[in-house]
Order: sequence, then C-alpha cells, then structure tokens
Amino acid sequence: MFFAAAIVTGAILLTLPFSATAERIGIVDALFTSTSAVCVTGLTVVDTGKDYSLFGQIVILLLIQLGGIGVMTITSALLMSLGGRLSLGDRYGLSSSYSAGESVPTVSLLKAIVSTMLIVESLGAVALFFRFYGEMPASQAFHHAIFHSVSAFCNAGFSGFSENFRGYYDDPLTLMIVASLIIIGGIGFVVIREVCIKAVHWNVRLSLHSKLALTTTAVLLSFGAICFLLAERNNTLAGDSLTVNVANALFQSTTCRTAGFDSIAQASLTDISLVLSVLLMFIGGSAGSTAGGIKTTTVAILSIVAFHRLRGSRSLRAFRSTISLESATKAMTLTLAAATVVVVGALALMMAAEPPTTYAYSHGQFMECVFEVVSALGTVGLSMGLTPYLSDAGKLILVALMFIGRVGLITLVIALATRPPAGEITYLEEDVMVG
Repeated sequence: MFFAAAIVTGAILLTLPFSATAERIGIVDALFTSTSAVCVTGLTVVDTGKDYSLFGQIVILLLIQLGGIGVMTITSALLMSLGGRLSLGDRYGLSSSYSAGESVPTVSLLKAIVSTMLIVESLGAVALFFRFYGEMPASQAFHHAIFHSVSAFCNAGFSGFSENFRGYYDDPLTLMIVASLIIIGGIGFVVIREVCIKAVHWNVRLSLHSKLALTTTAVLLSFGAICFLLAERNNTLAGDSLTVNVANALFQSTTCRTAGFDSIAQASLTDISLVLSVLLMFIGGSAGSTAGGIKTTTVAILSIVAFHRLRGSRSLRAFRSTISLESATKAMTLTLAAATVVVVGALALMMAAEPPTTYAYSHGQFMECVFEVVSALGTVGLSMGLTPYLSDAGKLILVALMFIGRVGLITLVIALATRPPAGEITYLEEDVMVG
C-alpha cells in the first residue's frame, strides 16, 4: 500500500505542467516513470534528461531514493520519530529483510541503513563530479553527479544523459565508478556491515549469507564479463583497446544485475549476449539490497541443492555450514514463481505489442518482449528499445511487472517466512517419480 501510494503521488507530481520541459507528460507515461523510479527499475518511455524539467528530475530522484531505502524502512523511522511503536511482526519483518535473521535493534538498523546509503552516495557523487566537471559547467556537473550516484547505488538505472552512459564508452574510470556504486548497492546492507566489521576485526566470522552473497556475486560478475568479452569482441567491442573492452564487458555484466545503465546499445548485442543478459537480470542482486531479481543467495542455494543431490548426499553443506531444507524450499518456490510471472508477462506483452503474426515476419519480437519483461520484473531497466513504442496496454503490463518485481517477490518471501498455523493437518509422506 505504501509503495502504491508513493507511485501515485509521484505520478501526480510528474503530470504537473512544470515537471516537463515542453509538452505536459501524459498520465500513463507519468505513472510508468513513477513506478519505474519507486521500484528502482529504470525503464523509461520518455527522455529523462530532455523531457523532464529540473523539478521533474528532482521528483524522480526523490522517488528513486525512497524506493532504494525501502518504504518499510522510512515508515518505520517515521513511526518511531513520532513516538509510535512497531509491532513484533513488523520489527521481525524489518530485521529479517536487512539482517539475515540476526537480531538487531530496529533503531540501530535504520541508522545503519540510512547512514551507509548517504555515505556511499556522497563519495560516489564526489568522484563523478570530478569526472563530469571537465566537460560541463560546475552546476550541471554537480547535478549529474548527485543524480547518477543515487541512481547507481539504488540500482535504478535512470540517467540524465539522453544516451545513458554510451557517451562514456571509452572512459573506463567513469564506468568503473558507476559499476562500483552498483555493486555496493546490490550486495546488501548486511553484507556491507559484516565486511566493514571484519575489516576492523579480522577474527570476526562472516555469516553464511554474506559468504554466499559475496561468492556468487564475484562468480557472476567474472563469468558475465568473460562471456560478454568473448561474444562481443568482433561486434560492439571490435577495434577498441583491451582496457576499453574489459571495462565495457565488466560494466555490462554489472549493470545487468538490476542497475539498468548501458554503455552499449542493447539492441546491438549478439544473441549470446542478450541471452546472458536475460539470465543475469533474472538473478539480480543480493537479498536485503536495493537490487531486484530472485537474488544471488537463491541461485547459490539452488546450485548447492543440485550439486549435493546429484552426488546422492541428503545434507546441504556450504562453507562448513548446513543449509536448512526450509531455505532450499523457499529458494525453489521463489524461482518457480518468478519464472511463471516471466512466461505470463511475456505472452501478455507480445499480445499487447502487436497482433499475433508468424515467426517469418516477427524476427526479434520474442527476444525483445522477454528482455523487457525480465528487465521489468528484475527491476533492471535495460531495454532493447521496445519500451517507448509500446501501447498504453503494454506500458501498464510493464508497470504491473515492475510492481510485482519490487513488492510482490518481497511479499512472497514474507509469506514463506510465516509459520504454519498451529494444529495444521499433516498426512503420510509418499514418494513421487520425478524425471
């Protein structure tokens, strides 16, 4: 309800005449932009830098920040500042969202979340300011530095540049600054907190959650960068230096993890790169972060389940710890639910995009629709260029997918965490043949 209220409020503000530079933004386009901002997705139907005025861009920036921090965090802070008390269930929900089950005082948790976000965004803004200052006036560089730092850390993908970061294709340092903000924002607050503590006290042990999140993130980033480098070396990366190629391959691998920025036009990528991008977008970032997707820890658990089951082992072990069967069940349920939404969403978007036609006349439409659907559900924001040309029905389908991706999957996780009612009837177990 709070996410919906924030989206509606943002849509109303974006439809105001002074939110646009020229023609007033239509209600569907404003709703789409507001949803994309609050859900930190980054998909756009109008040019953020050209079509929105300074006021409109500030509204978008605030919506991104609101979505990044999480409405639950903000409303909890407001309740406590007004002297209100959170229920035990709300405190558990807030703590479990950001602390991997560890018991952390709510006030301390909120302070850590907000302070971490502000510190990282400020450092990112300073670094980007010095990169932008040499090519634009100081006031403009300051505006773009703050906007892109917040957008990157919140994994939103909104850009004040009409060509996104394609103009910085040959600027590895700028790409790496943005990529670092994306990775930090998508790793999760509990991981950042534990890493900072371990940096000071080496004898402190990282939790299994942090180990899985860090390991999976490193594997996905490396695997994605190598694959992009190989797939694009004779295509979009042809003719450039090795440094530029590596920087862009790593940036593409990073931005697919729900960030939405691009230094290369997605429609120019090879089929291999597009399939890999869809996979990375579906996985997303880590739990308790600003990122979307089914999360890195979910994929890690599924991989561990497959590995041990294929070996005939009944226990699920990782880093000298045993993963509970309940966690494995949650991971499988979440993945199946997300995959189902992708299939249904892709079918709906294809029917809304244009009348059904034969494959011979619709080359590329399937990949475009699947790409947009996974990007919306994973709150990524990357696009092959289809979004601005969608009908109002198609735009509303993506609005629903962005909302489901940001709120629905979290709601599903909370539902899975709910204990079954006392006295629930159980029956005798019976094996079923599989495969």
